[in-house]
Amino acid sequence: MRRILGFVVALAGLLGAGLIIWRAPPVTQPAAALAVADPPAVDASATPLAAPRSPLSDAEREARRLKRYDKNRDSAVDRTEFLSNRRKSFDRADRNKDGRLDFEEFAAATATKFARADRNADGQLNAKEFATTAIKRKPKAACVCPVPDED
Repeated sequence: MRRILGFVVALAGLLGAGLIIWRAPPVTQPAAALAVADPPAVDASATPLAAPRSPLSDAEREARRLKRYDKNRDSAVDRTEFLSNRRKSFDRADRNKDGRLDFEEFAAATATKFARADRNADGQLNAKEFATTAIKRKPKAACVCPVPDED
């Protein structure tokens, strides 16, 4: 029992001594501590900081884009491949499949979006209902920062 009590007292003493040694002096004037006497001089020859570049080169990025468009994998994009995404959107909008979009077909998606947002079906969107029509954007990819060298 004496050993345990002695160990606890010694441990408390060491922790107390450590806190006293590592304790920083109190800041008596917080505003003065944050103030900078002279702003650092800007060196005109220094280059400004830039965001890190993508790990892909421009050529690699374009190769990926070509691969997405090139459906038949012949390393070339013809007109039908280039317009295929637009064709899909047009076909979805062309409700009566006559190959033409009239205003009703063109506005159908917007009218559907309005009807979904109008929860109380009064023909008007209040502020809360209108907020639901905002475009949901994907968050930007996190910065790919280089790992700092640890010495």
